[in-house]
Parts: sequence; structure tokens; C-alpha cells
Amino acid sequence: NLSSNAGGTGVLAYGNARELCLGVEVVLPTGEVFDDLRKLKKDNTGYDLKNLFIGAEGTLGVITAAVLKLFPKPKGREVAFAGLSSPEAALSLFSLAMDRAGAALTAFELIGQRPYDFTLLHAPGVVRPLSGDWPWFVLMQISSGRSAEDARALIEEVLSAGLEQEIVGDAVIAASIAQGDAFWNFRELLPEAQKPEGASIKHDISVPVAAIPQFIEKAAGAVQSVSPGAREVCFGHMGDGNLHYNISRPVGGDDEAFLRLYHAMNKAVHDVVRSLHGSISAEHGIGQLKRDELIATAPPMAIELMRRVKTAFDPAGIMNPGKVI
Repeated sequence: NLSSNAGGTGVLAYGNARELCLGVEVVLPTGEVFDDLRKLKKDNTGYDLKNLFIGAEGTLGVITAAVLKLFPKPKGREVAFAGLSSPEAALSLFSLAMDRAGAALTAFELIGQRPYDFTLLHAPGVVRPLSGDWPWFVLMQISSGRSAEDARALIEEVLSAGLEQEIVGDAVIAASIAQGDAFWNFRELLPEAQKPEGASIKHDISVPVAAIPQFIEKAAGAVQSVSPGAREVCFGHMGDGNLHYNISRPVGGDDEAFLRLYHAMNKAVHDVVRSLHGSISAEHGIGQLKRDELIATAPPMAIELMRRVKTAFDPAGIMNPGKVI
């Protein structure tokens, strides 16, 4: 997780791996050990070396130990599932939730109707969270360090305001811990539920949170220009701007023929991402798959600086060769 600077559903509240790490121990390509296992929140004594290794995907050294931040377990947690008319409505609900709940808003997941329907169709044992169908859904979590009552009051305040302002079409607050866990299980099953629908071309992107509706609209047009009838499967961590924008082949289409469109589809979607000043790899890294695109599209000086760092740490190129740059 540290080598890929991993994220996930908790980044909104707690940050990604880099923000959760205070210190590291790393074995260098020479066999020497870099010991930086400190527990300091503030340290301005020179370059921040640990963050060169976090997110480097093992190309500079092997992280063998780390000091991580821990957070108190919340005294109250409330989970809600809401149905909405559009990504714009979801963005309005997110702004409302941030205004009313602030740091107590610990998750805000956006789910399109297609991945929602795929999960109901293909995931065994799932229960429909809402009785009606909506174009978009939000899974929201409020966590309170004060009390369970405080968490309940906050989520009720957010959803009541959302309904009154006609941002939210329908919503349900989990009536128990088990139902809240079931809502989260539904969310976690989304990627697996896409597989029975055939070949898929996947994207792990991020854009500024305010640009998410614009991205979804523009990317849909780009997808159809490459493969008419292809199905956008959009879900992800709206609270931090990270979407899993997966494309399933057209109904009845040929898997191999669709996968031959991989590079064209990537370019079409990633061109939209770059036009909105976003990232083509929000939380899954570069590896080999995105290496050539990174080199071709990143600022030349950024690539040059990364190569200088790589050469300084690993002149023989023995650490995870062929990855990142």
C-alpha cells in the first residue's frame, strides 16, 4: 500500500497512504538500510526522503517497516444510501454534507445506475438498498467522535436538508450496524458484478471534485465516439475526486474485438481527464500499463526529474525494472 500510495473509500476522512505515514525503513538497491522510523508530525530538516519511496512502486527501494498514524474509533457511525437525479445533484449533496457535517463526513461514494443494476443482477444475496430506481446513488457515512446520537443527528440533518432542497430524491439511513455493513458490502461488490457483462476497459482517474459532473458528461461522449453502444460503468470516491470509470463492451459484442480498442478508449477518456487538469492514475499507480502514456503526456521536466531520482538511487536499474518510467 505504501509503495503504491494506495487510497480507497477512507481518503476523504483520513488521507491516502502518504498522509498516513510518519516514517519508513527502506532497503536500498545497494543493500544499505535507510532508517527513518520517526514519529514526528513536523520535521523540516532537509528533503522529505520518505515520500520519495511512498508511491515509487518499489523502483527506488523496498519498504520494510513503517510508522503509521492511528485514529480513535468513532463513538457513532451512521450510513445512508440516497437516490439522486444527476451527478450535479450528488455534488450539491456533497457540498451540503461538508457544510453541515464537516470532518464528520467520512465517506461519500458515487454510484451510477448501471453498476447498481449489475450488482443487483449478478451479486448473490444482495438486498436492494432503495425501493425505487434512480439514475445515480450516493453511499454516505457520518462518523462522530462524540456519540452515536451526534452521528445520527448529523446524518438526519444532511438528508432532511437534501430532501427539502430537492437535491435528494429518496434516502434510507441504516437501521442497524448489520444494514450499514450491507450497504458497504453492496458498494464493494460493484467491480465483481461487472465481470459477467463481458470485456471491460478500466480507468482509475481523478479530477477536481467540482469537475466530476463535467467529466462524466464529456467522457460519455468520448466513449461512444470510440465504441458506439459501449456501456459506461461509473462509480467511485466522489469525496476526493477519484472515479473508477470502467467501460463494458456493447451488449452482444465480441470481447476480443472490444479489447483491441483499449488504447483508443484510454486516449479518449484520458484526454477528457487532462482537459480538466486531472490524473490518469488516482490510486492504482503506473506500473507497466500506463508507463508509456505517462512518459508521453507528463511535462518533460517532470519525467526528466523522475529519471534523475531513479538514476541516483538505482543506477543499475535493478529495482522493479520497467515500471513507472
